[in-house]
Amino acid sequence: MITASALARVTIVGAGVAGAYLGAKLSREGIDVEGIEAQDISKYHSVCAWATSVDGIRGYLRSIDMDIDGYIIREADGIYVDLGGRLYRVPTRHLATFDKPALIVDLARSFKVRYPVRVRGIPDVRSDLIVDATGVHRSVIGPAEDGADLVLPAYQLLVRYRNPPMDDFYVKPFPRYTGYLWYFPLTNGEFFVGAGDLHHGHLKQISEFLDKHPPDEVLRREGRPIRISPPGILRPLFRAAGMAVTAVGEAAGAVLPMLGEGILPSVISAEMLFERISNASEAIDLQSYAEGLTRKFSVFGAAYRFVRKKQLDECRISDISCTADALRLALFFSSRSGRRLTGLAPTLRHAYLAVRPF
Repeated sequence: MITASALARVTIVGAGVAGAYLGAKLSREGIDVEGIEAQDISKYHSVCAWATSVDGIRGYLRSIDMDIDGYIIREADGIYVDLGGRLYRVPTRHLATFDKPALIVDLARSFKVRYPVRVRGIPDVRSDLIVDATGVHRSVIGPAEDGADLVLPAYQLLVRYRNPPMDDFYVKPFPRYTGYLWYFPLTNGEFFVGAGDLHHGHLKQISEFLDKHPPDEVLRREGRPIRISPPGILRPLFRAAGMAVTAVGEAAGAVLPMLGEGILPSVISAEMLFERISNASEAIDLQSYAEGLTRKFSVFGAAYRFVRKKQLDECRISDISCTADALRLALFFSSRSGRRLTGLAPTLRHAYLAVRPF
């Protein structure tokens, strides 16, 4: 354990949404924070679909005098969910795409960040705590233990339509939840169209969607994997031997497995580490922080178990544990806390259809 009184400097490797938010919070507490980011600030880009729950993230940004409303691109009126070829329109609650790169750059203005610097392993810095916020790469804390990590290969295009095929958000889960395709609106006829699939069928799914709905222009192509192993499955989340190191955001597994939503969970994980640091009277217990993440995101563990059993075709009505996880997820998605985290507002029937053990 490291003592709070001795914590003079924190180094955050990775200035994405989790790292930049944590840096902004710590700097306001008078802690010397240094960020290290691999991308060039003049070309900063965030590879994801840029969608999150506005209600969920609003309070966290207000704590550092920032307003999510200034970054919103398009708020959903609902989301089309394609379940086995049948289309359902699911209500949403302030789900929106937003200018994620602009938000991250603005967050990072409040503390020193070195750009562009690539790190692999423990960086050569004088610091009391190093935070790995490098997402799926885990560049500092290192690979997960054998069998503890699961990532989906994913690819995404930024396209433009003069006459969009749909007027709102759309997702298509693949059979047995091996992955999903998304179509998210931005502005000026631009949309993110992407997919991730455990069995590497995502490029075919994107191709079939674009063949059916050909865009007028493809503006950008990009790819990166998506982690779906949550805290409690993903290990380790900290290293105390030698230099103290811990993780936040996707590097800590803060991604909801069924949806791939990691923006708000990443901010929540950074807030939890900030509270551990700022409220510690004697010592900062990194193991306690890791255990807190597992408890906070316990429903992610249920989602992971459910998804893995479906992927392996092992989820049956007679399987009590799978049925229990399915019920918990249905209740979560239709609950107030679930709506706040995901931006979705499904009825209990919608939630059941999404997680029924078929």
